Amino acid sequence: MKKIFFVVMFALLASSLTFAAAKGTGKKSAGGGNGNGGIDKIGGYVGSPFGLSYSHEFNDLVELDLVAGYSGLWRYHSLDVQIGALFTVFDPVISGLGDQHCPLSLGPVLGGSVDFVKYPVLKKTGSGYFPYSYVNETLVGGSVSLLLPVRWEINFGNIPDFNLFIEWAPVGITMRLVPYKTFDSYTASEDIVYKKGVTTAWHYDTRFGVGLRYRIPNKK
Repeated sequence: MKKIFFVVMFALLASSLTFAAAKGTGKKSAGGGNGNGGIDKIGGYVGSPFGLSYSHEFNDLVELDLVAGYSGLWRYHSLDVQIGALFTVFDPVISGLGDQHCPLSLGPVLGGSVDFVKYPVLKKTGSGYFPYSYVNETLVGGSVSLLLPVRWEINFGNIPDFNLFIEWAPVGITMRLVPYKTFDSYTASEDIVYKKGVTTAWHYDTRFGVGLRYRIPNKK
């Protein structure tokens, strides 16, 4: 079931990007502003991951979205890159923000990561009755994920060069490659030899964060 979901989401992402590229670039329709009108936005992303956010608006309905950053805690650290297509499903014009479009969008996102895991292993560190102690070693793994984020984007009439968004992905799945070490043998000096391996794990995943971006003005 997980693999079927993964394949369906990937197919949806591929068709979404093809559709977006075919539609070309457009502008917001009359009746509301869109900041300074720039179609490229770049700035910071605070959440999981923590890093950079970039979007390119193909037209009123579709935009290419890229998030790259760091996530991790304690023994686990990850460098993430996520790319997808977001579709506008509701686009209100809010008068209190200077008659600006504030679209609600969602769409499939494909992600990948390189993971660094601190793994405790028992090693010979001295001599005597029990010359062994645990030492942390960094093992490298990775993951591939598919997410469905929901994003609400806010434009401001008084500061048209910037926009803000809040998002959360309630649906997501990840295939993670988890590195590990197991005991193999002892050397002649009684040190421990380990055998490295990688196991595959599937689990629910999510993404959440707040972004503040600079809207790059269009070339005249």
